[in-house]
Amino acid sequence: MFKTVRTHAVLIGLVASMLAGCSRPVARSPQADSGADSLAVGPDRQVLAKVVPPDYVVSILNASGGISSWAENRRLHAVGVIKLYRPDNSFYLTEHDFEVYPWSNAVRITASEPRGKFAWKMVAGRYEMLEGSAAADVSPLAGLYAAYADAFLQIVTAPVRLLDPGNQLHHEPVPFRMNGQWYERIEVKFGPGTVAVEKGGQTDTQTLQPYWTDGVLFLNRASSLIDMVWLSNVSRQEYVTVRGYDYSDVEAIGIRVPSKVEIFRARPDSTVQDRLAQIDIKGK
Repeated sequence: MFKTVRTHAVLIGLVASMLAGCSRPVARSPQADSGADSLAVGPDRQVLAKVVPPDYVVSILNASGGISSWAENRRLHAVGVIKLYRPDNSFYLTEHDFEVYPWSNAVRITASEPRGKFAWKMVAGRYEMLEGSAAADVSPLAGLYAAYADAFLQIVTAPVRLLDPGNQLHHEPVPFRMNGQWYERIEVKFGPGTVAVEKGGQTDTQTLQPYWTDGVLFLNRASSLIDMVWLSNVSRQEYVTVRGYDYSDVEAIGIRVPSKVEIFRARPDSTVQDRLAQIDIKGK
């Protein structure tokens, strides 16, 4: 299961006021050093001050644990048993270590493979290989590191991504039936993100373009959770669908996140094609 590094922040202004439509921010008190991990931060109060979430976003946040619980979760850690699928539907079995940073829109993944250790990260849409060489990777994931990592990040942190100020959302409240369940669509145009960078001993911000340009979030009406996301980058002709299953109880870590994730290739019309990966989080 996911384990969390949490901060019991002092919330300036009532969280309930924000969720009722008030523009007063959720703020955090100065935090102790979190293992010198610059990505393990809470929400930016200045950014949240500009966000007035619509009712459907409030419902999604509440169903997944609530904004105050998400605000306390700076870093989520999990180890997953991974099946990486080949075109003939055979699979390569491995394990990945995931570090998810909801409020930095970031994920770091490490894997120990036959030819060595591999580590890579996505931060606000920017991909970086930290250790290992793609040429040495014998797994079917070679060449798909960025899409795999960001798809996993999007489904795990879907409620927080609804608060990203650069994203444009369009909610279609008319329900439709899919796989025996009722859903609503939330179309999203992904906007630029920002990351903190160190320059001459001072912290500055850098604007980054998103990895995905467009997406559709599928809101399950029964659970009020986003349990499927279609992601698209038209310029690269890259399309994937990611699904989440077996969501954790709020009592476990304060928020609800999937214990199983599947990633598929998809078509421009969001039709699912072949499976790329199945991720089963250990210790459910």
